[in-house]
Amino acid sequence: MNPSSPLNETPSTVTNTVATVWQYVEQYGWFIIGIAVAVLLLKNRLQPQLDRWRSQREDGRNKKIDPVEAQSRLEALERQRQRMQEMMDRQAEEFKQKQKEKEERARLERIADWENHEQGKGYKNKTRTRDDTDPGPSQQKPKPKKPLRDSDYNPLTGGGGACYRPSRRGPTGGG
Repeated sequence: MNPSSPLNETPSTVTNTVATVWQYVEQYGWFIIGIAVAVLLLKNRLQPQLDRWRSQREDGRNKKIDPVEAQSRLEALERQRQRMQEMMDRQAEEFKQKQKEKEERARLERIADWENHEQGKGYKNKTRTRDDTDPGPSQQKPKPKKPLRDSDYNPLTGGGGACYRPSRRGPTGGG
């Protein structure tokens, strides 16, 4: 051998790296092959759709906007906004009109109540109708209300069926 020719010695880091990669491939090789096949199949299946999507994006960017068409779109949009605004104005006007009518009815009712009060029929008397001044057979006396509890009930005595019990503290199970 010629001492001037370089020797091809493999360093230990290269051999260790190759050994580690080879061990990984031996251990997970089928998974790697399966994933690679799945990726290739998905790529082949989705590639036409991706190409179409990219071409549509590029066409959209390169498409020149017609100023006449853009102006007509803006005018149509403005007309639609104007119609919506007119509709809202009409609804607001109707609401105001209803509110005025409601206030007028309430004012007339207050005036009628005050006149009834001056005539001695009672102030803001809601049990008697204004047209009926004499009690007829159609009017019924209200039924007396039945009390919810007896008169001798006292909550401090502890009587009664229901009572509150706090839950036990501590672990719920044994073991």
